[in-house]
Amino acid sequence: MDKLSTIKSKAGEIQSDHGSRGLELSIIIVDYKSSDFTIDLLADLKKHLTNVKHEIIVVDNDPSGNAADVIAIRQSAERQSNLNVIKAKKNLGFAAGNNLGAKEASGEYLLLLNPDIKIVDDSIEAMLDFITKHTEVGALSCLLYQPDAKTLQRHFFADFQSFAGIIFKRRQGRKALSFPRKREPTDNDFFYTDMVSGAALMVKRKLFEEIDGFDQNFFMYIEDDDFCRRLQKLGYKNAVLTTARLIHYEGQSSTPFEKKQFYYKSQDYYWQKHYGSFQTALMKIVRSPYILWQKMKSRA
Repeated sequence: MDKLSTIKSKAGEIQSDHGSRGLELSIIIVDYKSSDFTIDLLADLKKHLTNVKHEIIVVDNDPSGNAADVIAIRQSAERQSNLNVIKAKKNLGFAAGNNLGAKEASGEYLLLLNPDIKIVDDSIEAMLDFITKHTEVGALSCLLYQPDAKTLQRHFFADFQSFAGIIFKRRQGRKALSFPRKREPTDNDFFYTDMVSGAALMVKRKLFEEIDGFDQNFFMYIEDDDFCRRLQKLGYKNAVLTTARLIHYEGQSSTPFEKKQFYYKSQDYYWQKHYGSFQTALMKIVRSPYILWQKMKSRA
């Protein structure tokens, strides 16, 4: 049996002192036409997050959405007194939506969760326990599995974007786990990496505020890469906790065509911000055959 698919959370083995603290964790969920997923996630949190003082903030990013969806979420809020639903006036995108939620947060740590995340055990408590003990860590994530709960996703951590990464496909997700020599060595429970996915990202709230949260020029995609890069520039390390796991249904709020549009726009901005105009122009040249191939593939 695949070793990765049999990893079990060690959260239950941790002797926690959570009960002696104030509000420890603020969980932020940005919902865009994903209310069914959000309702299920709220139920998972109620079931599995019983030993942590926390609040849940749902940002409804669909101002013109079905009123029934909002009502359903608010009904969940009535059953969970620690839940706050914020209705955005417009679709703010992922970065600005999380920033809006973070402004309402009062927990010591933030946990950003996509609505299409499924919680299967007490891994969130394990993440919280880990990050409180590892003050060198800026952003923390865990193993993210596909819906079959056995196959790791491809993109839950990666190297920062670079020319080599575009040409040869950057080291990321489950493929990167095949090359342990390229990771900074630690013990068996975690490893450091350049960036971790915003689908399940834990960070100290004061640190999030110190770097002004996500750059809101990213509407969707690559904002987590930029966020982790700015943390690293402050001297922090980003990490993946391998004894914690979540399931991610991935990309339920947008179509493949929309994803490509948002991704390339974000990539252009990221490169301009971190590498300048000349390297951005070269990146677009290097990227163009792949975009052409994608267009031909979609028309076939």
